[in-house]
Amino acid sequence: MSRVFIVVFTTMFFQMSALSASFCGLKRIKDPFEGTTPQDVLSVMKKVADWQLGNPTGKQLNSWEYAPFYTGLMALYQTSSDRKYYDAMMDMGKTVNWETVARPYDANVLAISQVFLELYEMTGQDYMIDKSRFVMDATMQRELEPDITFDKNKYWWEWWSWCDALFMAPPAYARLATLRKEPKYMDHMIREWKRTSAYLYAPRDSLFFRDDRFFKMKSANGAKIFWSRGNGWVVGGLARVLQYLPKDHESRSFFENQFRQMCYKLKRLQMQNGFWSQSLLDPQNYPQKESSGTGFFVYAMSWGVNNNLLDRKEFLPVIEKGWKALMTSLHPNGKLGYVQEVGDAPTNVKYEDGETYGTGAFLLAGSELYKLLSAGDKAWTPIQEISGNEDRDYAISMLLKISDPVLDALAKKNSGNYCR
Repeated sequence: MSRVFIVVFTTMFFQMSALSASFCGLKRIKDPFEGTTPQDVLSVMKKVADWQLGNPTGKQLNSWEYAPFYTGLMALYQTSSDRKYYDAMMDMGKTVNWETVARPYDANVLAISQVFLELYEMTGQDYMIDKSRFVMDATMQRELEPDITFDKNKYWWEWWSWCDALFMAPPAYARLATLRKEPKYMDHMIREWKRTSAYLYAPRDSLFFRDDRFFKMKSANGAKIFWSRGNGWVVGGLARVLQYLPKDHESRSFFENQFRQMCYKLKRLQMQNGFWSQSLLDPQNYPQKESSGTGFFVYAMSWGVNNNLLDRKEFLPVIEKGWKALMTSLHPNGKLGYVQEVGDAPTNVKYEDGETYGTGAFLLAGSELYKLLSAGDKAWTPIQEISGNEDRDYAISMLLKISDPVLDALAKKNSGNYCR
């Protein structure tokens, strides 16, 4: 019996050696969010929102700068059901008399209408959206030849001539169309989005120019200038439009394809520190941390995973790195730092810099991350191929777990014989 055992053991040893060699180059990968719970995300969202509510900037509450914050606050309320955030939005609406900023045809003024529409969806109170609807109707009733040029155009805001506009106005049109069952608003949104996309989207790069001034501009490394937050506005706008664009709409594939193209491109452009460079194709000259663009990217990618438009395994590591980068942007008191000032191109950014739209992007990202973590991680694969031999111990430990029961059984059966 001892000879049989020795033969079996020797055979298994060589089989284990062969398997160990085949495992060489394989690494056990932990869930990228292991140790982070939905409650952790919700807690930090509340801290950031509370700081912003307690530190108003002095700008109009219905301005485009504040609108993303209230959009994020709505996402926080829907995540937490904490009444104080609902009350804060209602107080804002009453303060501005449910009005947009008085600037006819400007897409920016409709950013706050997204919040009015979501509150209307909850309450059914027409007065919350009547003035927004008037502005949208006035824009649609114009009998003007569209002009989406930006450079040297003193009426540049009358059409969606800058990529930021695709976050500001389109989601409002899409929501109004769906909530009121009036397709004309969706038709207008789709027509104007496609007009702007045909002008500013670079298909070979899967990114948007901020406006036509950047068509021929080059970054310090000779690459095209694609501004981070500008593209953040666009993918954020795509996510919000797709929430209300019917699944069977003939244009849905256009929006889904553009969303995927941009997200897969952005995935490849993420810097090692988890942020995205302000000049997306020139991280060498713009390596600074910047949280508003990064916040919108994390939001859009998380939303894409949650809605089965992006592959979970591919994007979880990207989302995790981006979220960790955002966490390094937080001050101890809850202020979000590294937010680029109002602008249209890459600039210097400091830890002390903050803006309400950056806070809004953070809250939107957190709301989708909360859903992602709450859904679990059933699709995450525990083994992933890598180069080198850094996890030989892990491979051998797995093999020993397989072989130990067999060896133990043989040892007990032949106890007292095989050692003679």
